[in-house]
Amino acid sequence: MNKVYDYRGNLVSTSKPVQKLRSVKKTLYLDSGDRDTGIYRTNGDFTLYLPRSYERVVSIAVKSAEFPGITGSFTKTLAGATASYSGSDLYFLLEIDGLNRSDATALAGNKSGFIDSAFGKFQITGTPIFYTESSGQHIVQNYYPPISKLDRIRLKTRLHSQQSGEFLYWGTEYAITLEIETLENSYDDFSSMETRLGDRT
Repeated sequence: MNKVYDYRGNLVSTSKPVQKLRSVKKTLYLDSGDRDTGIYRTNGDFTLYLPRSYERVVSIAVKSAEFPGITGSFTKTLAGATASYSGSDLYFLLEIDGLNRSDATALAGNKSGFIDSAFGKFQITGTPIFYTESSGQHIVQNYYPPISKLDRIRLKTRLHSQQSGEFLYWGTEYAITLEIETLENSYDDFSSMETRLGDRT
C-alpha cells in the first residue's frame, strides 16, 4: 500500500504514476480542397500535409467518406488526356501511396495481379456517394513494424480498369475521415488519482 499521511485529521496518500505502453487512436479529417491547387490541379492524385507528425503508426482505418456522384466525374490518362466518365462501374478504389495493403486481380487474365495496389474500395451507391464503416466493408490497414513517422499522404482515386497510373477525379471536392492508431509510452488512467492502493495490477 502507499504511505499514508495525516493531513489535518484526514488520512491521504499521494498519487503514484505508473508508466504504461498503450495504443492511442486519433481522428483525422481530410478534405481534397485543402491540397495545393497550384501544384495539384485535380483531386484525383494529390498530396496532403497532415496537421501533425504521427509516430509509431500501427493501423489506419477509414471511418467515413463523402464523394460526389460518379456521374459528372472525369478520367485522366498518363498522357494527360481527360474525358467525362461514361462507364457503369459498381465501385472505385482509393490508393494511399506507400500505405496500400490490399491486393487486386489484373485485367485480361494477367496472372501477376497487383500486390499492395489499393488502400480501400468504395461502392457507387448513389449521388452523392456516402460511406461509413457500418454501411460498407470495414477498411483498415495494419502495419508491422509500425510506421515510424507519417506527416503527409498522397491520395489517388481510380477505377479498377485504371491500372497503369490513370485516375478518376471530380469537379467538386470530397472528404475522408481516418482513424490513426499510434503506440505511446504514457501513464495509466489512475496515475493522477490519490489512493492508498499501491499495486494496481
